[in-house]
Amino acid sequence: MPAFHSLSAGQVQSLVSYIRTLQGKTEARVLPGNAVRGKDIFFGKGECSNCHSISGHGGFLGPDLTSFGASSSAESISEAINRSKRIIPFGYRPASAIRRDGTSIEGVVRNEDNFTVQLQTQDGAFHFFQKSDLQKLEYQNQSLMPTNYAERLSHDELNDLVSYLMDASSSKDKPAKRAPKKEDDPE
Repeated sequence: MPAFHSLSAGQVQSLVSYIRTLQGKTEARVLPGNAVRGKDIFFGKGECSNCHSISGHGGFLGPDLTSFGASSSAESISEAINRSKRIIPFGYRPASAIRRDGTSIEGVVRNEDNFTVQLQTQDGAFHFFQKSDLQKLEYQNQSLMPTNYAERLSHDELNDLVSYLMDASSSKDKPAKRAPKKEDDPE
């Protein structure tokens, strides 16, 4: 694309604004909390990073959340965190493989066909099984993600976590506005 040297700064801004409306990027999103504190919660108290990663940092048993907050509202992200019944995405279903000797391996089903199953355990190891060598393969119908975040995190901590998820996925062309500053806010 050629440079727009013949356009004034105002004309370039108008053109960029028009292109953003075509992309559905018309307004900045307001972060409900503090994204810096939210990052600390993601990697600390919330224990989100035990299973999830953002930009290559964190766990691998759960879905990567790098772009999770890109197009979601703060309300929908908060609801997803607090949801008590979850739909388990393909490739993240927990299961126990019980061997013929009675020992079991618990993990997430990564691959499965009629004859084999592959589990990934919390330590990252992959375990391959012939189904004919197993006594039983028990699938868990509940997600590994905790359902008690409303009890584990305060309202402000949840807002901070939501802000981190929104901020981590925001692109440079999609500015995010911060919620009004609180007196105890370190920023």
